Amino acid sequence: MLSRLSQPAGRHRFAARAVSGLAVLVFVSGCGTPFSAVGSAAGGGGAGGGSGVSSAGDGGTPDPGGTSGGAGEGATSGSGGTTGSAGTAGGAPTTCDCAAGNYCREGTTKCRSCADFANLSFGAPEKLSTLSQGNERFPRPADTGSALFYTEGTIDQTELRYTESPVSGIGTSISSSMRVESGALLAPGFYQQNLFFDRKTSGKRRIMMAAWLGKSVTAATLAPAPINAADSEDYSFAVAPEAQHAYWMSTRNGDPDLLWYSASGMADPAPLDVKIRAGMQACPRRGADASPWVNLAGTIMLFAAESVNDNCDLNDSGAYDLFAVPLDAAGAPASNAVAISSVNNTGGASNEVDPSLSQDACTLYFASDAGTGRYELYRAKRN
Repeated sequence: MLSRLSQPAGRHRFAARAVSGLAVLVFVSGCGTPFSAVGSAAGGGGAGGGSGVSSAGDGGTPDPGGTSGGAGEGATSGSGGTTGSAGTAGGAPTTCDCAAGNYCREGTTKCRSCADFANLSFGAPEKLSTLSQGNERFPRPADTGSALFYTEGTIDQTELRYTESPVSGIGTSISSSMRVESGALLAPGFYQQNLFFDRKTSGKRRIMMAAWLGKSVTAATLAPAPINAADSEDYSFAVAPEAQHAYWMSTRNGDPDLLWYSASGMADPAPLDVKIRAGMQACPRRGADASPWVNLAGTIMLFAAESVNDNCDLNDSGAYDLFAVPLDAAGAPASNAVAISSVNNTGGASNEVDPSLSQDACTLYFASDAGTGRYELYRAKRN
């Protein structure tokens, strides 16, 4: 789990602020022409969203039209996660009437497909207050609609939970008795089993796979090599079944590292060389848990990393922020990652972690501790 380097005296709200160009994820070619995502957003809960930008370069100018406004938390988010219009925060009112799988571009009357990742900005985060029972992490889409898996508990006592409606009902435990488990991910098509999660065994986290049968977990077993390695910790699993690419954290090479593996083209996993764009710099990813998530087609990854400034030095006491990066056809980063600034809470050592997109890719889920060390779950709509 994450540990903060400093903590403010009390909880503060997500700062309402104008968002820089990094609030919008725009993948462009070398000549500055944006790529648009192609394909369908349909897919399993663990890998929602459609085909993204599979060959984006790192150049051009981020689209300033997609920036979102301030993010509210606590009293400003409403009870039980029912904020009025999170999809249009920070801009002029819109009059879009978009079909399912589309969102209304902020400040316009234009609908865009949520499967198009050329612009990736979000409205004000809403806290999923109904689920706030102690310490919640790893929200991941499950089944259909808005159903979620998530993790509840402290680092030494966590359990997997499932809820059909995160805004109206507390989740039920789906963990085995007396087990320490976290990070459930529904992703059919990679192995025979369709559910992946972490389980602490003999003091080490290992990646498990099991069968999800709607409301129960059966036939849990260790994921085979090379996913797990002897005498190492392996955790925070993400997979793109359509591309047969997997990503996870591992200590097999020493310090925790983000690995990737192609079932069709690699004998062994390798460290994922992902860089973070900070000003004019390309900074290495830092942090013990990137908690990665990828879409079904394996064209975009969301992850968490320690915040850095334009000199690649730690920023905000090393608190975690959320980032997004396009992936190429081989599964490697196609450009530098950019911050999802519209939901990152800069200042006060606030950690934002565990990002994922809904099945239709129209909603971002993540966890934040708002600088207190106690994590709660949030969602933010595309705009």
